[in-house]
Amino acid sequence: MVAHSFIRKILVSLACTVSFLGFWIVRQPNTQHKYNDFFCPGHVTPQITHNDTHVGPIQELTPDGNTTVLPDFGPSPYAYVFYATKAEYACSVLINIDRLNNILHTKHRIIVIVKHTISSQYLSLFTAQNATVIPYEPPPLYDNDDSYYADVLLKLVGFRLHQFVPSLKRILILDSDQIILQSLDHVFSLPAVDLAAPRASWQGLSGFTSAFLLVSLSDRLWDRMEFALQTIKHDVFDMDLLNEMFRETAMVLPGDYCTLNSQWETNSIPKWWQGSEPPRDPVWKPSRKLPPTPDPPPIEVPPSLKGPLSANNTRTLSEHDQVLLSEYRNATVKRELRIQAAKEAVEYVHKQQVLKDELKERGKRLSTTLEDVYKDVKVMHYTALGKPWQRYLAEVEKARPDAHPLFAKGFEVWRVKAAEICPWGEEEYVV
Repeated sequence: MVAHSFIRKILVSLACTVSFLGFWIVRQPNTQHKYNDFFCPGHVTPQITHNDTHVGPIQELTPDGNTTVLPDFGPSPYAYVFYATKAEYACSVLINIDRLNNILHTKHRIIVIVKHTISSQYLSLFTAQNATVIPYEPPPLYDNDDSYYADVLLKLVGFRLHQFVPSLKRILILDSDQIILQSLDHVFSLPAVDLAAPRASWQGLSGFTSAFLLVSLSDRLWDRMEFALQTIKHDVFDMDLLNEMFRETAMVLPGDYCTLNSQWETNSIPKWWQGSEPPRDPVWKPSRKLPPTPDPPPIEVPPSLKGPLSANNTRTLSEHDQVLLSEYRNATVKRELRIQAAKEAVEYVHKQQVLKDELKERGKRLSTTLEDVYKDVKVMHYTALGKPWQRYLAEVEKARPDAHPLFAKGFEVWRVKAAEICPWGEEEYVV
């Protein structure tokens, strides 16, 4: 039985490998995805992928039927890996691939793991940029937890890529809702560990981010990951799972490998930066506290209650006076609540004004410093004010008028390139 199972795995593995060397597998209608080690990722119709050989250029039919010539990647055992499950994320993948190829001139392969919903237009654009396209249905979360993160575990299929591309030794898995600012080719030469990832400095002292994962591929590691995916628990997502698995063994990289764009939204210096922060002018003070609002007039005591209340004796009141007393006490409580609410409102307005004043002060004082920080950032992750495809540039500038100019610039860089190279970008991503 054990031998039969082993032979079955070998045969399925060979079938999967063959499918990725240019053969088409027809998807069975109404086939529901079930994560299973014996299922080849070709249970969705695979698009043409780059041939994992080193014999020179190859020709294959792209999904739309055109012939594309793909040059050989050469002997590099390393690859950048992206994943895409929706069109806007596919656009962001394309932008980063374009940067890797045409600005940063990477020497390594690029692989995109895609859900079957990604259009053939994007698949053709990926392959035209010499990227390998691998279709794969995302492993499910526990009982379909949180639809926002429904497909996030697709990135972890990257731990299996050496089974499809045997020459791969190490990969860098990157989320697509970020932008690569500097060459990352050097990370493949870091000391060999199962996993390396930047510290998630925005979450406190412990933990690393799952947006940047340097993985040394092996069957041993994939076996661990596969078991973790099959036994995932409620309310556990990619970052939770990875930190639980590798908390004691991961190599933690500096924060400049993945920095949130919120640093330029709030004009704040990240803790990882080793430069010096200009001190605040000691005479600077935020705006004067707003004057308190006048209290509402006191509640007048009914004449028949003045004596009993002053004597602290209300037990012998008539039925009529008991009603008056209840109304008086309710009115007094409501007045106190109004006073407290007014004070809290004034305090809130004051705090907001202080925060705005401090934001402006930091923006002026740290303008040059924040530019220096930006020059050190390797990858910038879009978190503040949503994703770049969700906001026009004018909306960003209006919503964050006191943010550093580089905050809006991050949106602009993405949107300009999206309008240039994404299939529906010309209409959708007008700056």
